[in-house]
Amino acid sequence: MTATSVSIFVYGTLRDSDVLRLVLGEAADRLHPVPAVLLDHATETAAAGPYPVLRARDGQQAQGLLLTPMDAEIMACLDFFDGAYDYTQDQRKVLTAKGAVEARVYVPSARVVTTGVAWDLAAWQATDKPLFLEMGAEVMEHRPQGHARGRGLLLRGLQRLNAAEASPEVLRSRPAAGDLVLESTERAHSGFFVTDVLHYRHRRFDGAMSGPLRREVFVTGDAVTVLPWDPTTDQVLLIEQVRAGLVARRDPNPWNLEVIAGLRDKAESAEATARREAAEEADLSLGRMAETGRYYSSPGILTEFITGFIGEADLSQVQAGVHGLASEDEDIRTLILPRSEAMRALERGEARNAPLMLSLLALERMREGLLRDWR
Repeated sequence: MTATSVSIFVYGTLRDSDVLRLVLGEAADRLHPVPAVLLDHATETAAAGPYPVLRARDGQQAQGLLLTPMDAEIMACLDFFDGAYDYTQDQRKVLTAKGAVEARVYVPSARVVTTGVAWDLAAWQATDKPLFLEMGAEVMEHRPQGHARGRGLLLRGLQRLNAAEASPEVLRSRPAAGDLVLESTERAHSGFFVTDVLHYRHRRFDGAMSGPLRREVFVTGDAVTVLPWDPTTDQVLLIEQVRAGLVARRDPNPWNLEVIAGLRDKAESAEATARREAAEEADLSLGRMAETGRYYSSPGILTEFITGFIGEADLSQVQAGVHGLASEDEDIRTLILPRSEAMRALERGEARNAPLMLSLLALERMREGLLRDWR
């Protein structure tokens, strides 16, 4: 591959050798990184994920590396990788120990929002690097089919990290190495959620390996649910909103009665996500929390894994109303009901989604213990 005189200045995650090798493979060994700075610029944390945003800031310096020599293969990989995060090339003058050099720099579009908080490579390596490597691996896995990008990329990275945690010891099957062979993954659709086509074989219960299997899977993120309950008044807070799944099914009433729920779209605990969703969807601050269970919602076709909670809430002064994030076009009505009336929704068929049904049943099962513990 013929090298060119082009130099590229990298100021963020590509300064990390593991990320650089993830993007370039063995071609990373051909590079000769040189420390450099971009004057009157700063690196700040992106609002959308664990990576930096370059912003013009008088008197500040963006630390980075000048990568040389370039060739067409390396530049194509870097263009593809940074394109997934909505970054494009521009020309800048950077400063090295030998003086100023003209270099290409990947700059974010106006759609990439900064938190205003300074981004630091060492802090990122200590906290967010595993998540970013998961996101980066997905981007490069689907080259040159097209970009895996946006918030969904973050959701899926978090989901894979969550799945890598140790399985409960009570699970009956314990696969050994080679019992599952994932031969390939094809991306059939890429949007906020994606559809993947898996080709795999697995060990059968009779000991033989299965033949080749082809399965389509809807890849989402992980989620949490929380049922706010007032142990003093024995009331619960439920929500109601229009759901696309019901619209697609042609349900004559697509308004769905639910518990508070949301995607785990930040590097935080499931409980922290549940508290955040309660504030967003019901303007509600929760007290003590009790986990009700962890489960796959529909494991034959979905990757979604849900963690459920019951949250202590003082509902005596809470007014039912309409809430939700305008940025996500949410239109959510809150309802405050006696627990007994909510349970009757199960009997009438009004509670017609698994998280609501499981949450109400869990409250029935756990109520006496929670009354004892929370009082």
